[in-house]
Amino acid sequence: MARTTLDPDWPIRAAALRAVELMVARHGPTLPWSIIEQGFELDGRRIYLASKACGIFRPKEMEGGALSIRTSMPRGRRSARYEDGAPLKDGAFAYKLQDRDPDNHFNRLLQHAEQLSAPLIYFLAVAPGVYQPLWPIFVKHIDRARMECSLSADDELLAMRERDVPMVADARAIDIRREYVTVQAKRRLHQSRFRLEVLRAYETRCAVCRLPRAELLEAAHIVPDREETGEPVVPNGLALCRLHHGVFDTDLMGIRPDGVIELSQSLLDTRDGPTLEHAVKSFHGQRLHLPRHLVDQPERRRLEERYARFLEFRKTG
Repeated sequence: MARTTLDPDWPIRAAALRAVELMVARHGPTLPWSIIEQGFELDGRRIYLASKACGIFRPKEMEGGALSIRTSMPRGRRSARYEDGAPLKDGAFAYKLQDRDPDNHFNRLLQHAEQLSAPLIYFLAVAPGVYQPLWPIFVKHIDRARMECSLSADDELLAMRERDVPMVADARAIDIRREYVTVQAKRRLHQSRFRLEVLRAYETRCAVCRLPRAELLEAAHIVPDREETGEPVVPNGLALCRLHHGVFDTDLMGIRPDGVIELSQSLLDTRDGPTLEHAVKSFHGQRLHLPRHLVDQPERRRLEERYARFLEFRKTG
């Protein structure tokens, strides 16, 4: 089955994908609506990426399929739950069509995007007013009876390379690739939601040095997520700046069950400039800055498990 790539809006669509990429590079993996609503400038025109009024969006400068889709999350919740937003299926995201008519104006924009195999931007709500952008994302199938469509993500470079050929014949190979990339996108989505909740609990400050810049903060797993007890929940997380996250992940830093920071002897013995001395070694023996609420603080059993790994590494590292 051949798939066409003749998108009349390709210059705008490509610019929009680049604009979102730049937003994420500047502001981190999740974006507040205040950033998204600014859109981007192209040839002296302001092009908008999404609409607050409707989930399926095509700017007035475009004439073909939709540019973006968006989910929302009601306010009044203390935390974002993983199952909120669009429901998930094996190998694909599911997105509900608008209203009850599969052929209304907005749903036809998705139909057109499917026919063109046009890449979309998916703004998936991870908290009220905060979105995880996924791109490029493609309409895989529209189920008119269920009033929903399935979506698959793709690798941006490979997907963009296909724009250069009028027909791409190996549709099954593309589907297999997109199924894999979609699974990875779901994983990133969970990681982003985990980060959002951990940073909120730690009041957007590094638990070690108190750095207050969200774009420089990450959510570190106490017990790694590859292990059975490494769930993406706040009591298994620490808000750390990129420097201290790296030191922690390489087991050059350990956290005792009582919250005291320890550094490996090899790191303490290293002699270098002020960054190492003041930004790392000075925190040896200090206590972590923990969340106010006990329910958000690290679980002792997780700290014990991770600290045991640090002690084992210290013997050999």
